[in-house]
Amino acid sequence: MRKTTIAIGLGCAALAAAAMLPDRPAKVASVDIERIFVQLDEQRAVEADIKKLSESMVATKDRLSRELQDLNAELESYKAGTPPYNEALKKVEAAIGAMSAQDQFGQLKVEAERATAMRTLYGHVKEAAAAVAKGAGIDYVLVNDSIPPIEPAGFVATKQQMAMRRVLFADQSMDITDAVVAKANADFKARGGIAPPPAAPVPAPKP
Repeated sequence: MRKTTIAIGLGCAALAAAAMLPDRPAKVASVDIERIFVQLDEQRAVEADIKKLSESMVATKDRLSRELQDLNAELESYKAGTPPYNEALKKVEAAIGAMSAQDQFGQLKVEAERATAMRTLYGHVKEAAAAVAKGAGIDYVLVNDSIPPIEPAGFVATKQQMAMRRVLFADQSMDITDAVVAKANADFKARGGIAPPPAAPVPAPKP
């Protein structure tokens, strides 16, 4: 009787597990993640903002550099060891410290802003990919890492590059990169984002 009960229990468990399994094959699509980021309006807007921030930091550093030059000129006008010379020397040392601190702060600030923007952009790309996938009945969206070529390198480095790859082949007909870009750009515009105009092409040098 106990064996019969166990068998029935196992059978019920198997039926329950089978009921939880999907009743259709999974539908998979892929994206070219590098091309997505290149074509994002938000990415271009972020790069424009970071460029302005970087230029602002450089301008501040240049101003401090000019002030330091003026202080050095003032220092050279005094005789070494005199009270005015010592006072000017203190100002020079303070200016050097301020310029060095500004340089480090500027680099860290730009790097932090770039990292924050990248995390935000990646989140928006995931949201756009999810929306496109749900609308098309797609279950999984994979990053097609078979697109970038294996870079020429030594044996060990080449093996490492291949070991990092997860996709060997993806049918182009299942690529939804363009749809994800369009969705992400539409969402960016809906949030009030404004993409900067494309950069003017650089004219080819005359022969």
